[in-house]
Amino acid sequence: MVPPKGEGSISITYQNYYVIGHFDVAGHENRNGGTHSKAVVTEIDYAVTDTVGVSVSLPFIASKYTGGKSYFVGPFETFPGPLDDGSYHGAVQDLRVEARRMFSKSALAVTPFIGASFPTHEYETVGEAVPGRHRRELQVGAYATLRLDHVLPRAYANSRYTYAAAQGVNGFPATHSTIDLEGGYALVSRVAVRGLASWQIRHQGPRPPDLAADWTHHDRFIVASSVNLGGGTSLSLTRSAELYALWVVTVSGHDGAHRARTLAVGTTFSFGGGLGGL
Repeated sequence: MVPPKGEGSISITYQNYYVIGHFDVAGHENRNGGTHSKAVVTEIDYAVTDTVGVSVSLPFIASKYTGGKSYFVGPFETFPGPLDDGSYHGAVQDLRVEARRMFSKSALAVTPFIGASFPTHEYETVGEAVPGRHRRELQVGAYATLRLDHVLPRAYANSRYTYAAAQGVNGFPATHSTIDLEGGYALVSRVAVRGLASWQIRHQGPRPPDLAADWTHHDRFIVASSVNLGGGTSLSLTRSAELYALWVVTVSGHDGAHRARTLAVGTTFSFGGGLGGL
């Protein structure tokens, strides 16, 4: 979770994100508010010491609305927002910064972290084809990495727990937990396969009746629960360059979770020898 001192990496990921509907409060599927989004996420990770690392990431996202002229969420008729005209609208989203400290013993490494995300500018939050929710958010949690050489050579298992609390707006809190699991296995020296699972667990957030007075802005306040499953592969081109591809599907959810399909492809370049390696 933290490379040796003075080393780091730059990752660039392209994502195709298809939302074909949502999961309602009871977990039933619908086709409300479809969107198609394309995003490029750039992340820089750097090891300040052998145990302390920092990372910075920034996404650029372009989305277009693919839904109908209106739809109902319970008793509330919902209309497209200013950007929901069927065209792509692009913007830089929220800057995220994270610091972490690794504790390692034998095959297990545990790395607590603290992170925060901040809107980079004023952007539209009404509708489906918007860049984001425009709310500051604090995240705390820990990574855990287990080498499985003694059980299954060339295999590994990663996990991460995150508790996130967003800036309160109009008196509405927004808190949730996320549990991410990943397992991987190297088929040959340069090719590996990966399996992914992710659970987002809603803690605090308004439900539709709480937003009746201002339903137009409801998307900004939704806190959803969801389960995502996926897999992919990675190819090591050199000792410092890697290509990867992932396919992730939302299999269940409630309270407004997206019914989403995501294809992500990207590359990671490693550097070393201090910041001069950049």
